[in-house]
Amino acid sequence: MKKFIVLVSLMFLCVYGLAYGDELLIIGDDSSPPKYYLENGTPKGFIVDIVVWCLQDMKEPYTVKLYPWKRAYQMALGGEGAIIGLSINSERLKIFDYSEPLYYDDLIVVVKKGKEFPFQSIPDLKGKIIGVSRGTSYGDVFDQAVADKIFTIYEVTQQVQAVKMVAADRLDAILIGPGKFGLQKVIATQDQVRMDEFSILPVPFKRDTKHLGILKSLKMQDFLTRFNAALKKGQEAGAFDKMIERYSRINYSPFHLTSY
Repeated sequence: MKKFIVLVSLMFLCVYGLAYGDELLIIGDDSSPPKYYLENGTPKGFIVDIVVWCLQDMKEPYTVKLYPWKRAYQMALGGEGAIIGLSINSERLKIFDYSEPLYYDDLIVVVKKGKEFPFQSIPDLKGKIIGVSRGTSYGDVFDQAVADKIFTIYEVTQQVQAVKMVAADRLDAILIGPGKFGLQKVIATQDQVRMDEFSILPVPFKRDTKHLGILKSLKMQDFLTRFNAALKKGQEAGAFDKMIERYSRINYSPFHLTSY
């Protein structure tokens, strides 16, 4: 009988997939406040709180672990955890099942004040050098534009590097999020540049959506259906707006804010 119970437990974990002990493992980036970050080793951020709210409403046991993004993404690809803050592109849609959006994240185009240019769509970036975060995805249209050499990308490990390069006329623009808040938080980490040195072009590069993603082979569609129901419940109750507002009042140490 004991062997049977152990066998059934192992089968459950294999089907359920994302286990940390007896709990669902939630993984994500450790250094992109206010969305997700570590504070004295504890996962924080409004996307973390949104996901935790949903899991608690579902009465779903969970553990949250945050890592550098590349490690978290590789873990998700290996089926080790459900990843939070995942953007959508066509390649990922082949690999992951997605929740409904956790958050809508404007990816803005930032230039040096006085160096503004008209921007409505990708062709308007022709011939320009654009700063982007290393290893991130900005969607299929962006990837194709890079492949077609419409513009040149310069990858940075921290957005503050790109901000300084724009100020020094070494980059034409940078892509940064979430919205103006992202730029403000990056500039707040150091004293060498000021907000009034930059302009945000009126049209965002894209409106990104952040999701919880789970490897398709784990067959977690039923879980995602329940998660989406909890997500809708929290949105309609206004619970998540309060979380986002609370985190917007916090001053953060020098992290980078990116779009994955």
